[in-house]
Amino acid sequence: MASNATLERQTGRLPAELTSFIGRDAELDRLRRLIGEHRLVTLIGPAGVGKTRLAVRAATLVRDGFDEGVYFVGLSGLTEPSLLAQSICDALGLTAQDGEAAVRLAEHLADRRLLLVLDTCEHLLDECAILTEALLRAAAGLRVLATSRQALDVMGEHTVVVAPLGHPGSAADGPSDDPPTARREGLPDGGGPDGPDGAECDAVRLFAERAAAAVQGWTLTHGNRDAATRLCDRLDGIPLAIELAAVQLRAFSLDQVLGRLGTHLFQVRGRRTNVRRHQTLRAAVDWSHELCSPEERLLWARLSVFADGFDLDAAESVCSGDGLPPEVIVEALTGLVEKSIAQRADRGGEARYRMLDTLREYGAERLAELGGADRLRRRCFAWYAGLLRRAGRELPSAAQVRWLGWFDRELGNIRALLGDAVATAEAGLLRDAMESLGRFWALRGMVGEGRQWTDRVLEARDTTGEGWSGVLAVAALTMTLQNDLAGAGRLLDRSLAQGRAENDRGGIALAHAAQGITALFAGDFDLALRLLTTADELSRDTGHDDVLFLLIDVFRGVAYLFRGDFAASVAHADRAARAGEESGELWVRSYGTLVCGLALWLSEDLDASLERLREALRIKRDLNDGLGTTLALESIAACLSSRGEPVRAVRLLGAADRLREFTQTSWFGPHHALLREVHIGRAMEALGEERYRAALEEGGLLPLADAVQDALGEAPPGAAASSGPPDGPLTGRELEVARLVAEGLSNRAIAERLTIAKRTADSHVEHILAKLGYSSRAQIATWITAQDT
Repeated sequence: MASNATLERQTGRLPAELTSFIGRDAELDRLRRLIGEHRLVTLIGPAGVGKTRLAVRAATLVRDGFDEGVYFVGLSGLTEPSLLAQSICDALGLTAQDGEAAVRLAEHLADRRLLLVLDTCEHLLDECAILTEALLRAAAGLRVLATSRQALDVMGEHTVVVAPLGHPGSAADGPSDDPPTARREGLPDGGGPDGPDGAECDAVRLFAERAAAAVQGWTLTHGNRDAATRLCDRLDGIPLAIELAAVQLRAFSLDQVLGRLGTHLFQVRGRRTNVRRHQTLRAAVDWSHELCSPEERLLWARLSVFADGFDLDAAESVCSGDGLPPEVIVEALTGLVEKSIAQRADRGGEARYRMLDTLREYGAERLAELGGADRLRRRCFAWYAGLLRRAGRELPSAAQVRWLGWFDRELGNIRALLGDAVATAEAGLLRDAMESLGRFWALRGMVGEGRQWTDRVLEARDTTGEGWSGVLAVAALTMTLQNDLAGAGRLLDRSLAQGRAENDRGGIALAHAAQGITALFAGDFDLALRLLTTADELSRDTGHDDVLFLLIDVFRGVAYLFRGDFAASVAHADRAARAGEESGELWVRSYGTLVCGLALWLSEDLDASLERLREALRIKRDLNDGLGTTLALESIAACLSSRGEPVRAVRLLGAADRLREFTQTSWFGPHHALLREVHIGRAMEALGEERYRAALEEGGLLPLADAVQDALGEAPPGAAASSGPPDGPLTGRELEVARLVAEGLSNRAIAERLTIAKRTADSHVEHILAKLGYSSRAQIATWITAQDT
């Protein structure tokens, strides 16, 4: 059984298991049963015992039983309790635009059968308990599997004490440190002292596998088996302690490792409390710490400032100095990786590193003992603020994609630092960071979180000083996007007054632009155009680029669209698109292209419209822009409806509506709904209500990738082999499903083959039967045979 050192964390999805899973067969069988019988199961146990790895493996085994899937939420790096619900929204791909993330979660989960894995709850115990109980009450199909060092103490919770791996002395230790209660049961030490048929116990198996991975050619033999067995016994079968010991074989013989460890355990146990396993792990970590060089120890302590991983540049920039020269960082980090203190955890193709929660906590303790923890956190925030300032300048350029990737990777660290920075950071640093963060929150559709942070800054800090005008304007824009037009108006008046007092042309331009967007949302298109035109003129006088300045022409295009001046709409939107194309920027370019496509649709230039809308969708898909993808799918649906393809249009509309459940809002304001009414009315008239509802439901079940491919006119994977006559009754995907039915596959097998939810496969088969007028799968098989002859 390995620790979560081997897990590559991926938001929402279950982390990949990068090493073999040892033992725990009985525990897994029991957990599968418990997850089926109880709505909340919490794995509790000390650090390093393997709670995360066991939870991930159990969730993997039961995920076929959940129509909406399994979602993993790692909480170890979350230091802001108020962002707990937002973090779960992130994992589910939801956007909580109104700031009420908990309400958003409850609404989304209400009718879904889903397993949520909440990992490392102990430092947010009250918040996890309150939110979990609320979600379970709101969503009857929800199951929660949590890991924590203590129970959540929620009504209906079933707690499971995770024991260490089976080791030779485990029988003498008893079943668990914690006696079972009515809601608690201990899992037996995995594997027992000896495996079946005299096989090695699980603890020794884990040590042997990790030792072989650490030292080429190392094997468990008759000669070293006794030492390995005694080592695992002394380590109480704790997986993390065993893995740390195995790595030391790179520098010491097994007998040396055992001898050195014995000294450490003797020293620790001389002062140990009744929680023996906590002391055993502490001894193993202490021992690993002593084996590090002075530079490695210092780096270990300083790296604890990163809540969610780091790259080499971050380590060198934040952790060097005061006894740790920059030129030794690479060597020290390499040493920590070799000793399994730090692990490679690449994300987005970028080399990154992370420390296990237990080891990062240990490093934080050492940092506190050394002094200067607050100073290092301030230094870390200053480093991020500098990068954010640079990113803000480069977002309206070809570097945009790279910076968006950087923001996605560093969001956990930024969140963890921002909580303290709101209260303690130097005013100029905080201002610069918030100015750039406002743009990232906009580009990533994180309006709710942006509003939450800006509200905290407005409450905690004096924002009347020099340079705050632009920050206030962006804060007001988040209010507008949440339809808080009155609040936005008041803040924009203040922003404009401060900008004029300081002669801050950039701040004044942003304030006018935000006022124009607020007028657009209020439906005063003439006022919106006057304000946006003023903002455009002022922005050009500033002499510097800003991604929000590029957006001005997009909103002018939208205002002209709603006024019915389609030619002017195309002109301004196209100018925004061309400006983005010339600079290499993509986000504004795609919105300009999209508005162009909408205006061409309303002008009934359908071929040109479809071309522009598809161009926009391709960019939005590549940017992973959920808001933009929703709008593009909806717009293409409108165009297809006008082209006489109502079924296909409504299916795309259904897919867009499902995605809108996650993104929740539109950049173009409430009047955009009027455009929906136009093409919905056309489709309803062409199909009739029953066929319209059927197509809408089918679209809602489409995987997003399939919907996007359909909208782009691209064949989905496998469609070439399954395409039937172009005028046939079934879609390409339905033909593919029909052929699998003809092969004799069940709906679950079809779902696994096509990597779709079983519910989606069920829906496809139902639609096939309905369209063909059949009542059995055998009739589908006969029909497929006839088509292929």
